[in-house]
Amino acid sequence: MDSGYRKRAGLMASVGLAIPVATTLIYMSALSALSTDSYYNERWSDVVSVWLTEVIGFAIGMIAALGLASQPGSEKASWNAVACGGLFGIVSTAIGIGLFKGFGTAGDQFDDLTHAIVNLSFFFYFLSKTLIGAGVAGVGVELLRRGALFGKAVGLLAGLTGLAAVVVNVAAMATGTELVMPGGVTGTLAGAIGAVAVLVVTRLPRSVIDKKEGAGTSV
Repeated sequence: MDSGYRKRAGLMASVGLAIPVATTLIYMSALSALSTDSYYNERWSDVVSVWLTEVIGFAIGMIAALGLASQPGSEKASWNAVACGGLFGIVSTAIGIGLFKGFGTAGDQFDDLTHAIVNLSFFFYFLSKTLIGAGVAGVGVELLRRGALFGKAVGLLAGLTGLAAVVVNVAAMATGTELVMPGGVTGTLAGAIGAVAVLVVTRLPRSVIDKKEGAGTSV
């Protein structure tokens, strides 16, 4: 495997994980507390801009992770989980951009349908966080096994935050929107730590990767 390609793909995967972290922080700090009227009639263009940026991040991360998964020596299951998480993140955001305003401003008679659409969007949101958390946890395990002291420290954090994201977001998928905050917080933490972990694991020395390939295992 070309180590230069692996490093470049790792950088792009890291950027793909970091962008949704940034957009989540922007959305929560500037847009989430708005009134319904302000949200849809005054700031909707801002909401869409944030979400489209998030879609770009998910797409970058998904493509880069698939590229890493196709390479010998990659942590295949971990990269595939991150890629699938990016795909479902795009689906969740697309539902929000395409349907939230139309049903959210349609009147009280559509409240039940609006809630159902919001729940559907958040189901894919939680599924995305679950898969990304699983991928980050897998990368963390690889760093614990293969990394130096700093890599092991990052790997431990990635493993713990990834596992927390999996547990909380799996539970959230069964509860509608009751666990939005815990699911979002754990998923965002996993994405932030994962962005660092991906950079570290894709920059391991070639000799370490070769040794791992010779053992015939991947995570």
